[in-house]
Amino acid sequence: MKFAAALLLSLVILQPKPSALDAALAKMDAYLEAYEPRLSELIADEILIQEVNLPRNQQYLPPQAQSPGPSRVRRRIKSEVAFIALPDDAGWLGFRHVKAVDERPVDEKKASLGSALQVKGYDAARALLNASAEHNLGLPRTTNLPNLPLEFLHQRNRKRLMARLDGRETVRGVSALRVVLLERITPTLIRNPNTNADMPSTVRAWINDKNGQLLRAEVKTFASFEAKAADNSLTVEFAPHQELGLLVPTRMRETFPVDPPRLGTGVADYSNFRRFQTSARIIPQPKDQ
Repeated sequence: MKFAAALLLSLVILQPKPSALDAALAKMDAYLEAYEPRLSELIADEILIQEVNLPRNQQYLPPQAQSPGPSRVRRRIKSEVAFIALPDDAGWLGFRHVKAVDERPVDEKKASLGSALQVKGYDAARALLNASAEHNLGLPRTTNLPNLPLEFLHQRNRKRLMARLDGRETVRGVSALRVVLLERITPTLIRNPNTNADMPSTVRAWINDKNGQLLRAEVKTFASFEAKAADNSLTVEFAPHQELGLLVPTRMRETFPVDPPRLGTGVADYSNFRRFQTSARIIPQPKDQ
């Protein structure tokens, strides 16, 4: 009996403590599990300003802006946005319902965001996602919404990523543990829309390691595993919303491809967070199960 007790005690003593990295990721996982359904209830207003420096006669340059030398194109997109966690742990989709481009109203005959999200089937949801990206400057993409880092950081994708600590940083007065996660499993979450080739990503997360809150997140995506410079980057700031009692995305910064080697830049600000006026949700069809 004494031997058994001593053996049990030694096993307890020798049990390794969770590393700072493992402990922070576990707290973030618990935080995001509770955060996901709360963020999925919300719609927000978005003002997205995109800019591209282009040479004369580039396809994205309006005729009135053409000049002998490089010119800058600036687009202001006013939208409603929603960040929806799909049923059955199928992932995050973000939706942008554009209301005006450069102060010119977009066709108001289109359904409101709340009603548009009452779609049936994942294929319909992705078609809605593609339609929401049609006003972007630069090459086609559907990834420039604040839900992108949430998808990478979800537990379902943890095995895809190699994680390491990257020091500490103060974010809006809060000490945060900075974690880097490298995507090294194929097929990658983001793929080339033309060739279906892998486009690996590097993710950085700023985590309040006291409670697991995600304060800032960054996703950099590369054209291949061999590429040295990122094709796209996206950084999202999460800050407290007093009335809702949770952190919400308040600003998103992006760089995006135009035609190599040029990149465009964008900054989006989010405000007027409110809950859906309907029970809008993506409804899976039997064939999607």
